[in-house]
Amino acid sequence: MSAEWEVQKALFSALSSLGLTVYDAAPQAADGGNAGAFPYVAIGAIVFSRWDVKVGNGFNFVSRVHTHSRAAGMQQIKTMQGQIYDRLHHGDLTIPGYRLTLLQFQDSDVTRVASGAFHGVSEFLGMIEKA
Repeated sequence: MSAEWEVQKALFSALSSLGLTVYDAAPQAADGGNAGAFPYVAIGAIVFSRWDVKVGNGFNFVSRVHTHSRAAGMQQIKTMQGQIYDRLHHGDLTIPGYRLTLLQFQDSDVTRVASGAFHGVSEFLGMIEKA
């Protein structure tokens, strides 16, 4: 398996353990809108960059975790982002074939979308090295 897929699976497992509805790719309605069961989390883009040194090699990555809520205010989505932060920031992921050497929160944002729902994005920086 590729490192990218292994990290995706590890994030899915870690976030699912929080009791949140997690999608690899959120379902879409026929009109292109959201068809996910609100509230939910979607694992977004994971951008990888390879590094190689004399004694080993691995990857740096930035993962975007999207949160979606239709609650009347931001409390629900910010609570979800807090749970995700608590689980991932300096947390541990099981990634077969690799050792996680860094996982830390970078930033987050919440916006209100045209439908009135809230969309949050949190980014996490990670580093893995070949086991």
